[in-house]
Order: sequence, then C-alpha cells, then structure tokens
Amino acid sequence: MQKQSREKENTEMKITLKDGSVREYDHPMAVIDIAKDLSEGLARAACLGEVDGEGVDLRTVLDHDCSLNILTAKDPAGLAALRHTASHVMAQAVKRLYPETKLAIGPSIADGFYYDVDPASPLTAEDLEKIEAEMKKIIKENLPLERFELPAAEAKALMEGQPYKEELIDEHAGQGENISFYRQGDFTDLCAGPHLMTTGCVKAVKLTAITGAYWRGDAKNKMLTRVYGVSFPKQS
Repeated sequence: MQKQSREKENTEMKITLKDGSVREYDHPMAVIDIAKDLSEGLARAACLGEVDGEGVDLRTVLDHDCSLNILTAKDPAGLAALRHTASHVMAQAVKRLYPETKLAIGPSIADGFYYDVDPASPLTAEDLEKIEAEMKKIIKENLPLERFELPAAEAKALMEGQPYKEELIDEHAGQGENISFYRQGDFTDLCAGPHLMTTGCVKAVKLTAITGAYWRGDAKNKMLTRVYGVSFPKQS
C-alpha cells in the first residue's frame, strides 16, 4: 500500500467508509481510533482494517485520503487475524510452561490455527490441557500487542537461540528490509501481522490436536510438533 502524505498539516483527511459516507479528520488517525469515533461497539469488535482494499493492522496510522473498512470476526479476514493472535497466545503459553522450546511458525488456517514447536521433551494430550489453561490466563491478562521493527542484525540478536526464527530472518535480510516483531508482555515473536490490539480480544480458545510436521514441509528437515487449535470471539 502506498501512502500519499498530505501536503499541508491542517488539510482535512477524508476517509470513505464501506457505506459510502465520508469522515474528515484534521490530523493522522490510527485505524482503531477511527473505529472508536464511529462506534465504541465497533471498536471493541474490530479485528482488522482494510485500507484501499488491503488488510492492515488496527494500529496503522492513516494520514491520507483513502477508503476504510473495519473488519470483525464475522469477516473471514477478521477471524483470521483473531486466530493468528491466538497462535501467538499459544506460543507464549508454551514458552512459559516449557522455556527450552524452540518456536517455528504459527499461522491461522481455514478452520483455526496451529503453531509448530520443537520442544525439549515430547508433548502429550495432558500438555494440551496445561497449555490451554495457560492461554486462558494470558487472555485474562489482556496484554497489549506492540509492533516494532529492527534491522536484520539486531533482529537476529533478539532471536538468538531460536534457530527457526534465525533462518527466517536470514532470508529477509537478503532483501535488505527491516524485520517486524510483535511483543505481548514477556513474549516477543517474529511476525508480519496483523494482530488484534490485546490478548484479551481473543476471548475463547480450544486446543484440538497434536501432530508431527516437518520444518517447512520438507522431509529432509527435522520433524517438529504441530499443535492445532480453534478460536472464536465468544465461548458459545
């Protein structure tokens, strides 16, 4: 998405909403703040912004005329953002319970989410119960998710001891770009996002299965442990 800066600081920024109405602001606004201006209820339910057709983090600051759609968990892309955040909550829970675990990747998928991990000892069904309980604690903590970027060398230093993350950073380093992270409390993960505003927005989670999965889907690589789960905005 290419942002066009306003020529004058006090120029009105026109935000065209999904219904065709236009809101004007005389200063840059984060997507979440525009959602709050529209409706507190919408802001509470918001998962993702869509600016000129492109999905963006709710923290994204808008400073130019554009179209904006606020997505909730009722929208497929909004639900995907919720489940992606749930995968980070799960990874944080795993690291709290089993600090020696190496983390790989944790995306949302069509029917939930998963995270590939490399634990020091095999995980069992009993571990699933422990991880899920810890996830619920993290959700109750309502930890803000903070996005930040680092140059590749600093990013790799931050992820030292996490070989799968280091491998991913090396790939992006070759493209000369900064590496993006999300931090929630004592947990930081390599990630492009987008994510919800806080862990408390996840609401309801359930871990469903443990399977094996080769790193990057290649049988020549190490077999990792894949933990599956589902997440919804309401327990019901």
